Amino acid sequence: MPSMQHLDALVRVIDRGSFTAAAHDLGVRQATVSRWIAALEDEVGARLLDRTTRAVRVTEVGARFEARARDVLAAWSAALDEVRDTGRLTGRLRVNVPVVFGRRVLAGPIRAFAADHPNLALEVRYDDRYIDLVEEGVDVAIRVGRRVDVDYRARTLATTARRIVASPAWVQQHGAPAHPRALDGAPAVIHAGRPGPVTWTLRHGGDTAEVRLQCAVVTNHSGAALDLVEDGHGVALLADWLVDDAIRAGRLVQLLPTWTAPDAPVQALFGSARYVPRAARAFADAVADALRAGGA
Repeated sequence: MPSMQHLDALVRVIDRGSFTAAAHDLGVRQATVSRWIAALEDEVGARLLDRTTRAVRVTEVGARFEARARDVLAAWSAALDEVRDTGRLTGRLRVNVPVVFGRRVLAGPIRAFAADHPNLALEVRYDDRYIDLVEEGVDVAIRVGRRVDVDYRARTLATTARRIVASPAWVQQHGAPAHPRALDGAPAVIHAGRPGPVTWTLRHGGDTAEVRLQCAVVTNHSGAALDLVEDGHGVALLADWLVDDAIRAGRLVQLLPTWTAPDAPVQALFGSARYVPRAARAFADAVADALRAGGA
């Protein structure tokens, strides 16, 4: 009779779109996954997947069976969680974190989590893209900034303040603004945005001001954004964890310090909206605890 491994293999092949990727996730050979799927199809008495040299397509019967298989796997995992030692994590956990935030802020929490759970195989990928977690086999991703509107389950772990900054040379050339309106039309370095005009909403007490700036440079790498601002390419609205050392060292100047922008959320995104693995929940808990302790 097919086992939970067989059901897991089917779901992974469907999610990943290939037998090779599913086999890599499961730590077995491709031939083993093919054998498991064949056993499932023999048991069901119908073809679940149509295979070609280029793609894997779910049949109509396979789609119906897949929905039930996911329910069974979720119930099985939940049952295991209830009876296992809650302090012992095993298996494999694939984590995706932003490059600079991961190295500057999460390096310590990741090391501590790995030390606390020596029986868990932890795989950490550093990537600033908003990836497809299911397609890339990621259990939990940490993202900072704009809230994401996707089908993943999301949990806000913390928020981080943002500061308006510029280089001393830029301030010497353009002057320090006394009001947000003075920044209208100024060149801006944008992190994870799109080319074109950008609007910042700033608040001071009960006052609100909107500033419309021109995008000088846009980059998906926060470290590159920091370098560009330090080199005088424009003003920027960047996270405190990224700029505070540069402000203290005199490489950056904080502009309009009494005006604040909305904090940026730090979120955990889970690859499964229906069931979150215990190890993924534990990792998110550990990151949230570390960010609270560190004041993020």
